[in-house]
Parts: sequence; C-alpha cells; structure tokens
Amino acid sequence: MRAAWSRLGLRGRLGLAIATIVLASIAFVVLAIRREVGEGVGAVLIGGAIGLVVAFIAGRLLDEAFSRQRQFVSDASHELRTPLTAIRGQLEVLARSERPDAAEVRHVEGVAMVELTRIERLVDDMLALARLDEGEPLRTMELRLPEYLRRFGEDPALGGVALGELPAGILRGDPERLTQVIRNLLTNARRHAGPEGRVELSAVADRGQLIVRVDDDGPGVPAAERERVFDRFHRSAAARDRGSGGSGLGLPIARSIVERHGGRIWIEDSALGGARVAFELGGFEPGDAQLGTA
Repeated sequence: MRAAWSRLGLRGRLGLAIATIVLASIAFVVLAIRREVGEGVGAVLIGGAIGLVVAFIAGRLLDEAFSRQRQFVSDASHELRTPLTAIRGQLEVLARSERPDAAEVRHVEGVAMVELTRIERLVDDMLALARLDEGEPLRTMELRLPEYLRRFGEDPALGGVALGELPAGILRGDPERLTQVIRNLLTNARRHAGPEGRVELSAVADRGQLIVRVDDDGPGVPAAERERVFDRFHRSAAARDRGSGGSGLGLPIARSIVERHGGRIWIEDSALGGARVAFELGGFEPGDAQLGTA
C-alpha cells in the first residue's frame, strides 16, 4: 500500500483526492433527488453516510499532501539557512578588516566554498525528491549482474568498496536511479565507517528477488532509529545522514527510488559490526553461476 501510494506522486494523490470529492458530491446530489421522489429514508441515510465518509477520506488525503509539502519547504529553508549564515558571518568578518591579508581572504574563500558545495548538494537532492514526488517515469533497462555492481568497487570516489557475493543474472530497472540508490548507500556507509573503515557491497538472489546489501563497520544504527532515518531531514545523533556533511536526504531518496521500482529498503545489524542497509527488488532472472570476490 505504501509503495503504491508513493508511486502516485503528488499530482496523483491530489488528483485522487479531488476525484473522490467530486464522486462524493455527485452521490449527495443523486441521494437528494431520490429523496424528493420518495426513496426510502433508510437508503438515503446510508448513502449519505457513505458519501460523508468518502468526503472525509478525500479531505484527509488533500490535507496530508499539502502538509507534507509545507513541512518539506520548512525543513529545506532551515537546512539552507545554516550554510548561508556561515557564509555571511565569514564575509562580515572580512568586511570589518580594513586591510585583510591574503591568509584571511583564503580562509574566508575556503569556508565559503565548503558551504556553497553543501548548498549545491542539498539543492540537487531536493530537486531529485521533487521529481520523484511528481512521478517521474522510470527508464527501465536490463542490467547484467555482477558487471553492473562490480563497477562500484572500482570507483575511487567511493573510498574503496569491498565486493562480496554477486549473483549472475539480469535485473530490470532504471540504471540511473538504481545507481543513485547504491551510491547514496555507499557514500553514507563510508561517512560513518571513516576513511580507514570497511564498506562492503554484496547481493543475494532468491526466487526471482534480488537483495542488494551495503555493510560497514561503523557505529551502527539503534533499532529505534532504523525507520526514522528514512524520514526527510531527520535529526538525531544516530542518524546516518546527519552531522558529517550529509544533506539528510540520501536515505529518503533511496527509499523513494526503491519503492518506485516496487521494492523495499531496510536497515539491520551487519556482520562487520556496524549497519547493513539492504533493498529488495523483484523480477531478477538468475544466470548459471555466481561470482564471489574479496
């Protein structure tokens, strides 16, 4: 149910709510006409009650959609205010100096560039979520495993990713979006494992389902936080998107994309001692062999 609701997008949800209100209104009109021509009072009351319930549900759907949008704008404004305040503070310090030397200018430039990069990443993530909420269509293709997954272990930008078991076969999905999911999970794992920690990517196949797993040896995620870390801009000392340069949107984006593919994503304990973030997708066609790499 949650995945189907997510795939509707904001426009789809609003459309469903409006259509429900229209149908409820039509039901009221029909019931009023029947009452005038002598239909039984009991039938009118029952039909009217049904119409009221439907109208109430539609109203809740509309309220939820608008509430989510208002909350998103509020959270985004707060997140943008922090780096903008830091940049402004540095510029004000520089402005108070009558003759700033080169070292001061370089320091301010360095701080400003870090914060501007943070703003750019945040804006990119917000745009990605907006497109997902609008129901951007998936560009489904056949992805050949383990070749597709192996390239993440070869990407130096991810800080070194060990590869575990990688089943051979074909997965149908949007390569750009699924790459975004895996990169988000690997970047998040590296952030919490640290530069010297271990991050591992693996996958298992079972009866047409593919489970992709990202493990790390970092501090892990407490059981009470494992669902909430997928909330947008979630704030917590244990939240794995926060406090270390993350935008707070990496895991929510991953969940949205996985659910758009009809799958699910979750967090559990890792054999490495930290956390495992795993997601499951259907429609996997296994090959004849499996590849294991260290």
